[in-house]
Amino acid sequence: MRDRVVERGGNELMTATLGSSALEPGPAVVSTSSPVLGASVTRFVALVLVLAACLGTARYALVTARHEPHDTLVWRYVALSTAVGGVFSALLLAETTRPAVGTVLVAFRLLSQLFFAVFLALSLRELYYAQPATSTEGTRISLSTARRIETGFMLLALIQFPLVVWLGPTVVAEVIVATAAGAFTVYGVSFGQAIRARRLTHGTVLDATVTYVIAVLICVGTVSVIQGATATSLPAPAIRGAVNVLLVMIGTFLISLIIRLKRSADAASASA
Repeated sequence: MRDRVVERGGNELMTATLGSSALEPGPAVVSTSSPVLGASVTRFVALVLVLAACLGTARYALVTARHEPHDTLVWRYVALSTAVGGVFSALLLAETTRPAVGTVLVAFRLLSQLFFAVFLALSLRELYYAQPATSTEGTRISLSTARRIETGFMLLALIQFPLVVWLGPTVVAEVIVATAAGAFTVYGVSFGQAIRARRLTHGTVLDATVTYVIAVLICVGTVSVIQGATATSLPAPAIRGAVNVLLVMIGTFLISLIIRLKRSADAASASA
């Protein structure tokens, strides 16, 4: 009789323990999966925004090039850079939505990410040299020297493509892209600030273009530098969050540029 009482008490205790465990949700599952899922959704929405904004900017830059014959090459560079930016966002979107991608896709994504910044910088350089020099700019470097510098940096950029394809998406490739993108960002922003200091384009569509191109260039270059920081001890969630914020900023700046270009194109069509 005593054994039966002990056995019954033990069964009741076990049932109560299992019942309480089943009713209480496991906090570990929620805390690990929810932030990752939220970051993926944010990245997806941000990339769709960037893709749409890049395609829209490329379209209206080409429309503006037809109405602005004096600065055609500038607008073509803007259209080319945003078209490459659309390729970058589409490839990164594929990486976000697929669990595993090949090294070739990653290599093309890094290459398009880099040349997104490169062509933005070249558009600012082109506009800088398209305008006459002022009396305080007698010592500026020649256009041929600037192009030699650009060629050297682009050759450095192309090194990462076979590196990724042959060795896989290594940290070395991301560091190379971060270095080259950072250099072109500083290079392009220096031209942009020099253009704004002249005040020759103040109040024009070129003035707004320079402002937004500088902003987008800084964001794109910063994205590359932050992604290259994976070699450091920075936490991965912080890197993902910073990249997501910068992607949203890129899309926002490009949408503002689209609005300005559309207004200019509508005004040119109305006066024609």
